[in-house]
Amino acid sequence: MNETAAQQSSLTLANVMTRLSTISQGDVISLGAVNIVGVGHSAAWNSTAQHEGLAEIEPGEEVWSLSIESDVGWYVVITQDCDIARSPQIEPCLVVCPVKYVPCRDWQALASGPRSPRYFPLPDDKFPGMDGKLPIADLRFLTSVDKTALLHPSVKVLHPLSAPQRANFGRCVGSRYARVPHPDKLEQDVLPKAATLIRKLAKKYAAGDTSDPEVRLVGAARGWYLGGNDKRVVFIPMISEATAKASGLWNTTTGDFDKKSIESGQKRLRNQLLASLPAGAGYACSVEPRTLHSTSAADLLEWSEWIVEEIRETL
Repeated sequence: MNETAAQQSSLTLANVMTRLSTISQGDVISLGAVNIVGVGHSAAWNSTAQHEGLAEIEPGEEVWSLSIESDVGWYVVITQDCDIARSPQIEPCLVVCPVKYVPCRDWQALASGPRSPRYFPLPDDKFPGMDGKLPIADLRFLTSVDKTALLHPSVKVLHPLSAPQRANFGRCVGSRYARVPHPDKLEQDVLPKAATLIRKLAKKYAAGDTSDPEVRLVGAARGWYLGGNDKRVVFIPMISEATAKASGLWNTTTGDFDKKSIESGQKRLRNQLLASLPAGAGYACSVEPRTLHSTSAADLLEWSEWIVEEIRETL
């Protein structure tokens, strides 16, 4: 390599490193496409080719490839911060996933219900609305973007996540590949039914039907944990001052949580969860809302984050 080429290469690297210093996990960039390779008919073809208007193409026995664009041209950065900051010689690419828009009720079900390992609800106030829909990160489809592509003048970067949201997104990415398994009977008999009920309440909240305290309690949840054992399940919705205010669970007179409404929501939600469980199977449950301020490190080590393996609704 001659001196001029070496200088240009050094300048390019310096510019890339400067650009990378402005990007963190959970940020959104306006570049990239998800490439899917397969053969014959597949679920990936059905869920993407139809969206792209390619359904009339009949995939045969030859290997085919689809490039899937985001609904709005934005992609969420999956790569962890340390690897983002590393030189392209060590970590040459960023891993990203597409931003997708879903109906408000499905967004609320993801935001207020147990965590999905496949979808992450992005802040609804940081992206423009799209025909009554809200944005999510679709972790089912990942691709790599060469770091040098970030120097193109068309590339833009958004920083939609707050520090707590960024940490929550990191946990979501981690749970995609390292989620804690629950006992088979619990996964089969209890948790899917409970998740269906909670998502139903979350959709009522999204629709503005907030007269029932259990609906407001679910609407205030931003993450769920599980405690107890395989016969007595403790459902732990994590709420905050901000979500309590937004969902009508805040007493403006006392400047504190509306304990009466929260306790009523606990009892009503517990009764509905019990009614959804298999009769005569000996299961018991309780609902115990918590805040981060009322949660110890020992609690978090004992509990497991509630991650639902299936979303029955098609997003």
